[in-house]
Amino acid sequence: RLNGLVHSVEVLKQAGYVVEKLTDEQFNKKKRCVTCGARSELQTRRRSRRRKSSSAAGNPTSSDSGNGPKVLLCNFYPGTQLRTDTVVFEQKWTCCGKHVSEGPCTGKADHDAPVDQDHATNERRWQFHTTSRKFLPSHRLAVAIDCEMSTAVDGDSELIRLTVIDYFSGETLIDGLVCPDIAMLHYNTRWSGVKKADMERSLRQGECIMGRDAVRRAVSEYVGPSTIVVGHSVQNDLAALRWIHHRVADSHIIESSVRKEAELKAEKEREKKKPQGAGQEKGKKVGDEKPKTGGELAEAKDRKRCVKHHHDGTSPKALAMKHLGRAIQVGNKGHDSLEDALAARDLIHANIIGLINSPRFAELI
Repeated sequence: RLNGLVHSVEVLKQAGYVVEKLTDEQFNKKKRCVTCGARSELQTRRRSRRRKSSSAAGNPTSSDSGNGPKVLLCNFYPGTQLRTDTVVFEQKWTCCGKHVSEGPCTGKADHDAPVDQDHATNERRWQFHTTSRKFLPSHRLAVAIDCEMSTAVDGDSELIRLTVIDYFSGETLIDGLVCPDIAMLHYNTRWSGVKKADMERSLRQGECIMGRDAVRRAVSEYVGPSTIVVGHSVQNDLAALRWIHHRVADSHIIESSVRKEAELKAEKEREKKKPQGAGQEKGKKVGDEKPKTGGELAEAKDRKRCVKHHHDGTSPKALAMKHLGRAIQVGNKGHDSLEDALAARDLIHANIIGLINSPRFAELI
């Protein structure tokens, strides 16, 4: 039954999974402005949006006309962050005193060139690796996985904790801190649950897994080509590990599919109950509706945002409470990857029980 929840490669790709090794072009998109940290890919999108918005408004950009306010693409803080591992409200910038959640205080018209790195360095940092085709006796039929992340000095996320459990027995296979290969800016303790002191203690005691490559080697002891990897939004965990694996059962994808199916069914029921011609004013034809004003569009957008951020969302915390009656990620100590991995495992099992009798079960995955 768990095999029936494994997604196709196409579904994984649509959900944002990396399903093949990165190309040189994709490596180049990882480069960042040395001043604000924006990636090359994001810089290109922002320039494109600026040109489109200016064109739609019938106005040339400031660089074309020489008039009007300049659009500052490179926004940054010239100072550094004053922060602690736990006290969020005290985290401020030295240059302006703003809280770290506020917008940058300084800007420039364009980005600075990224620091060039040789291909080997980019390869080590960013390249993804496929699951080994070699079978080992220690490989499990299925595992549940969860990672915790920190922020590196260059602004990218880095893996700092990994948990892997056996799906069927619940045995903890891996649960430990990971010492990143690059210096950290901060440990995101509010969410990761990991403090700098935790990492230092783990290093002193020799309990830390040293680097991402070592983590993948540890995972390969339990995960083979036929192993099913279970989790919630597993694309984030696999990306943190720079790992390509195609046998995945993702509780977020499954929940989203189930909800979409329920919405379509409800919409059909509403259409059936409508009297013929309902919803169309007398004398009006389809296609005669007036275009919405800016205010109406904004109101519709607000309604959509409210639905998107409804309290009964698709986060692990919300789904664990809804389907399992279990409270996770509570308190102010941050997330626990072991707790989250167990919840993801149990959410998948709840989906198996709930979906197995659905007449459109195969279409939902």
